[in-house]
Amino acid sequence: MNMMDRFGLTPCPYCSAGMLPWTAGKRVHHCERCQRPLAIYRGLFKRDRFRIIPLYAAVHATAALLFVLALATALVGTGSMRHIMLAVAFPLALFGASDVADGYLSIRTGVSRIFGRVRRGGIARAIGAGTILFGLAGCLIALIGITAFTGAQ
Repeated sequence: MNMMDRFGLTPCPYCSAGMLPWTAGKRVHHCERCQRPLAIYRGLFKRDRFRIIPLYAAVHATAALLFVLALATALVGTGSMRHIMLAVAFPLALFGASDVADGYLSIRTGVSRIFGRVRRGGIARAIGAGTILFGLAGCLIALIGITAFTGAQ
């Protein structure tokens, strides 16, 4: 058994497996073990260093920022309760869609990460099924909010 198999390779931020070198010129890559899409970006304070983040985490950060900005705009402006419903519905749809995709990959690969702990095998697949259910529930609630916004005029 070769113990130096993945020595010196960049670890995946999701499952900590060693990743093969990044394809030049591409911003999105995937881990060979967990199949999670990963995005690369320049560091905020050190522009010569690159950072790797799972794409679902970038979607969650974008949705959280969208939620805060939309809610602040609805509260500061002349927004009514309908606008606040819309400010909650769109980020909730983004959260739900990324959870469905993450749950699907958990079922497919048998690798899941919940609360910072990586789980493998059958328990990861069960967690993936639960993640899909919660993601679908979030998308359904977002759909109800969007239809309530468009229907109540």
